[in-house]
Amino acid sequence: MNISNVAKRNPGAVAEGKLQMGQVELEKIFGGPISLAPSRVANSPRLFHGKFAEHLWCGRCKRTFPNGMYRQVGEFRRCPYADCEGHASVDAMPWERIKATNPDYPDVPVAGTHYPMELPAAPARARFF
Repeated sequence: MNISNVAKRNPGAVAEGKLQMGQVELEKIFGGPISLAPSRVANSPRLFHGKFAEHLWCGRCKRTFPNGMYRQVGEFRRCPYADCEGHASVDAMPWERIKATNPDYPDVPVAGTHYPMELPAAPARARFF
């Protein structure tokens, strides 16, 4: 009996969909060799609410990339952008979380576009204390 509330998906489907663009085209976008892996569910349901995030946002370079895409550097999986030293898991946040604090950002982010994270405005009461 399956009691999980997480929707079952083919974990390779997202990675396969990315391959449709072609490795050469993807490497042009990201500036170098990239690798693909199945999208992952976070260990903590508080981060991803028990579902796959389609896109991740790198806290170092402020750009997005499809979940499961990374650049292998030694033992580490880095942000897929060649000019970024961020880690593909440690520095990444689900796009939905960034979008929630920046409602003017698109539902589906554009690869290579910088999306600075705007901090939510402090409540008026907090300014007085």
